[in-house]
Amino acid sequence: MTDGKKAAASLESLFHPRSIAVCGSFNHPFRWWLRDYYIDPFLQAGYDGPLYLVDAKGSGDVAGLPVHRSLADLPEPVDYVVCCMSAEKTPALLEECRDKGVKTVQIFTAGFAEAGDPEATALQDRLVEIARPSGIRIIGPNCMGVYYPKGGLSFSTSFPNEPGPIGLMCQSGGNTTYITRLAAYRGLRFSKVVSYGNACDIDECDLLEYMTGDPETKVIAAYIEGTRDGPRFVEALTRAASVKPVVVFKGGHTQAGSRATASHTGALAGSESTWDALLRQAGAIRVYSAEETVDMLMALVRMRPPKGARVCVVGNGGGSSVMATDECEQAGLTMVPIPTEVTERLTSFIPPVGQMLRNPIDCVHLIPTQRDGTFAGKPVPDWREIVKGTEVKPGDKGWGDFLQVIEEWQGVDAILFQYSIDINPFVITTWRIGTAAGLMVAGARACSLPKAIVVHMLADNDSTGAWATAVELCKEAELPLFFSLRSAARAMRRIVDYGASRPEALAALHEEG
Repeated sequence: MTDGKKAAASLESLFHPRSIAVCGSFNHPFRWWLRDYYIDPFLQAGYDGPLYLVDAKGSGDVAGLPVHRSLADLPEPVDYVVCCMSAEKTPALLEECRDKGVKTVQIFTAGFAEAGDPEATALQDRLVEIARPSGIRIIGPNCMGVYYPKGGLSFSTSFPNEPGPIGLMCQSGGNTTYITRLAAYRGLRFSKVVSYGNACDIDECDLLEYMTGDPETKVIAAYIEGTRDGPRFVEALTRAASVKPVVVFKGGHTQAGSRATASHTGALAGSESTWDALLRQAGAIRVYSAEETVDMLMALVRMRPPKGARVCVVGNGGGSSVMATDECEQAGLTMVPIPTEVTERLTSFIPPVGQMLRNPIDCVHLIPTQRDGTFAGKPVPDWREIVKGTEVKPGDKGWGDFLQVIEEWQGVDAILFQYSIDINPFVITTWRIGTAAGLMVAGARACSLPKAIVVHMLADNDSTGAWATAVELCKEAELPLFFSLRSAARAMRRIVDYGASRPEALAALHEEG
């Protein structure tokens, strides 16, 4: 077994612990977060092994779980320990873990190398000295730990319990939570998520090697502030990117940001030019924000790869359509003009007055029919259910006609659907959106071309309910959902480029998914 495979194999207890112990001060008045971060999330996620609480000065119970005085008092071996004790008490806990046969210790506690203090750094080194001879793996310190929905592991009750294809590794605990929530809200799901903090033991190389061989992970995303083993990282990243899409958000890419990473996790950031060349040569997809990370994951997981960069934009509002043209062109997509014969076919069912039929297409009058042939343009109380039950087929009035014409044209590689709720001057109500944006979702769902859909962010609070319901419909239809034209266009362009350079990895993702 190679060193990389050995390292990956040693992480099994990180994701599949037979028992867990959370160690901290449970009776302290300001330690409510112990329950919020670890006890309630484990219970809600459905962890089915024994869950123990340990507090040297504790008594009674928390959330119905008895509090024990030490690891030695527990009735059976423990695989996984969460340390929420103060930094100076952590070495003694590691020694208890060694004596108890613990396999993995996740150290939530901060106050180690990230502080930049020699004594704090020495304290962190001491943890490794205790753990390494006995085979204990450490995740952290200064980290949130593991979210593995299939195994019932979590550190937030707001995370969904359903698993998915995305593996995420983050040096920052806050970014771990933020990216996971952003993605989950848009309908994406995760195989495994790891916040690994200072990486005194388990680091980005270990996690990359593990996720590369993990059959549950189809796409890898990483927020990385720095690495201590450049050659191994290059090898691990190159190997990962050769078989799976890898999205990397490099934190600290400016000079000031590079200084900030050192004070955050004690990472060695390296120069911007070095990282840029490294990521490009390895075949990773580089992004520059948490939002862009999620946009890219959305495109990879939900968007069937376009064969080229020719795009047709369809949506409501002339101004929005003009903005769509600018954003697509700036992103490197081609807004191909619609041929005369195609325009003539469109005008046979789209009134030409007040419309744009040149690409972009203003489709405010595209009102699809329901299955019984009646129009859905009138107020209906259950429009959401009507949309979910509406099946758009070629030849149907409205969206069915439109899709048949555009798909038979064969002049475009993808369609970008966009709907702006707040451009209308009337009071926004859910049913108004349902008869337009909602039924656009039905059309997008039926579209056979690669596609993305944009539900624009809101201008005021009056539209919140209607907007949220339209977003839910996109999620239920598993559409590639974006909140701005710019993010959709950039993600689509990147998918086109990635598909040209890594066709096997992208094809394998969609064949499996």
